[in-house]
Amino acid sequence: MVRADLEKLRAFAPFAKLEDGAFRALVGGCTQRDFVPRELIIGQQDQSHDVLFLIAGRARVNVYSPDGQRVSLREMPAGTMFGELSAIDGQTRSASVEALEPCSIAIMPRRLFIKALSDHPEFGLAVMRHVTQLVRRLTDRVFEFSTLVVRGRVQVELLRMIEDLPRTRGELILSPAPTHEEIASRVSTHREAVTRELAWLEAQGVIEKAGRTLKITNLDRLRNLARESFHGD
Repeated sequence: MVRADLEKLRAFAPFAKLEDGAFRALVGGCTQRDFVPRELIIGQQDQSHDVLFLIAGRARVNVYSPDGQRVSLREMPAGTMFGELSAIDGQTRSASVEALEPCSIAIMPRRLFIKALSDHPEFGLAVMRHVTQLVRRLTDRVFEFSTLVVRGRVQVELLRMIEDLPRTRGELILSPAPTHEEIASRVSTHREAVTRELAWLEAQGVIEKAGRTLKITNLDRLRNLARESFHGD
């Protein structure tokens, strides 16, 4: 019998269009594991090749330099699949994934994942779409790092962080907001530079800060500033 939490895999795109029998056969081959905040889910250069599905919680993808400097690539909400690259090519993990809050993970062995790709075209197509989205996001990040100064990178990252947030009384609120160090790791700079740029945005009336809460008070202005950054204005 499939565990109740694993039934939630039906909401993930690769499983969404499978017939019930196929769905249960695949999910029946998965296991489930829980992780506590700050626990490592997979490590950079690990030799594991399983595919993981984040059923509940939130996790962060990081890459570390040889001297230990962290670059955060993205945060993953519940409903995200990850680890598929190593499953596809058999290579070591290209990044680490760390739990940001209590996480529940479904783990699909590589052999089952490869079989699903060959046996179920709808599963494979959903995986291809997912990988394509990853490539597009990483292309955007490379372009930003190559063309924007720190001010522009901070502005674009703020827009990225709030894109899925609901509005509260016409405002967008990040609470708890990422620390300045966390933002710095996302935009390849240092904490002091982020502190300086957020203070500048606050002086412009674009944001308001209070403890670990960051409020976007003028979204149109933030978008215009980010747009101008790409043109060097």
